[in-house]
Amino acid sequence: MDEEPAFTQAIAIPELTQRRQTNLPSSATINDGDTNTIIHNTNVGAVVARIEGILEQIIDALAAGQELSIAFSARKPSRRASDATPEQVHFPGRNKQEATKFARILLILQLSHDALVSGTVLTKRHIFYQHQDLFEKQREVDELVDDIAFTLGISRGDLNIVAASKGVIAGPLTIGLHDGSTLNPCLGDLAVFRSLCSSQFWRVSLSGPGVLVTAKGYPDLTTRSFLNFISTRYPQLPILGLFDYDPDGIKILRCYRYGSDRLSHEADLSTETLQWLGIKSTHLFRDYTGDSTINTPSQSSQSSIISTLCRNPVSYMSARERTAAISTLKKIDHPFYNEIEVSETKHELQLMLILGIKAEIEWLDESGDLFSWLDERIGEALISDMI
Repeated sequence: MDEEPAFTQAIAIPELTQRRQTNLPSSATINDGDTNTIIHNTNVGAVVARIEGILEQIIDALAAGQELSIAFSARKPSRRASDATPEQVHFPGRNKQEATKFARILLILQLSHDALVSGTVLTKRHIFYQHQDLFEKQREVDELVDDIAFTLGISRGDLNIVAASKGVIAGPLTIGLHDGSTLNPCLGDLAVFRSLCSSQFWRVSLSGPGVLVTAKGYPDLTTRSFLNFISTRYPQLPILGLFDYDPDGIKILRCYRYGSDRLSHEADLSTETLQWLGIKSTHLFRDYTGDSTINTPSQSSQSSIISTLCRNPVSYMSARERTAAISTLKKIDHPFYNEIEVSETKHELQLMLILGIKAEIEWLDESGDLFSWLDERIGEALISDMI
């Protein structure tokens, strides 16, 4: 998803220095350009064979003078690859729209094939700008790439086509790549992330050293792959997430934990061990004695959000946000999800709707209370893990 309405941080602690590994995520890349050198993709041969099989069928039909067609499955929020029944997209088809769709699918398959064979990675942005005669909007490229990956039962990264990387990390972390080069942490340009980096919170936190990670909104596949790799390779490291208190923040949390609803075939990139650090309703109203007091069971913290002397941290939800909260509530139940986590998430969404309020992480930084607030929340999370 390219939309970025909310901000999120993930904090992996304690200190981790990663040397060369032999099983990095297949979507890892060296730089942010429109084409990148790929690091590793174990599925190259299989994906190339499948694409070539589709292209051979088209060539055979063309030689026989038959109508051309491609089996294609569009994603739906609740649809799994195993349940999908592909439709046939024909050329010249029933109308201009179908013919155009066929041409777009064929082009993306060709570009993916060329990228896989040459060992390079393309960005969806590159495809759009190089073929604006065929694609009217960037979104058309985005959706078709994901649908093609869904049709083939693979991840977008396996096509060697990715979104422009936007994840940023900071901390005592060095990532060794297969070619011997390394990736070192860099400082982001987002307000809260920059504040945490400039103060070296990852080093001076009372809970010990750690690593800061942000995807600057809804997480891209590379950021999700990175956290999934850390949680799988180093399960002893707690991963804590800080999100805005609004429907988008909760959707981002769920995307990290369980994967995207629209990319259900890439659920293996989830990080179900991610703990929700905040912001939660109990943090908003803890120790508050004003006119809008809401009593909560916990009264131990002295650094709640509303207790600081700054502007009101909460604002009212928009109609769009209320609709988003209701939509998330309707699809939040799943037999594979943790019941406690589902119950907590539903409770927070329901409370948001009842009160009609939201709160942003940026307010904590403006109030000057961010570091002490984070230290307390991290300490609470680590202690609860030990009990």
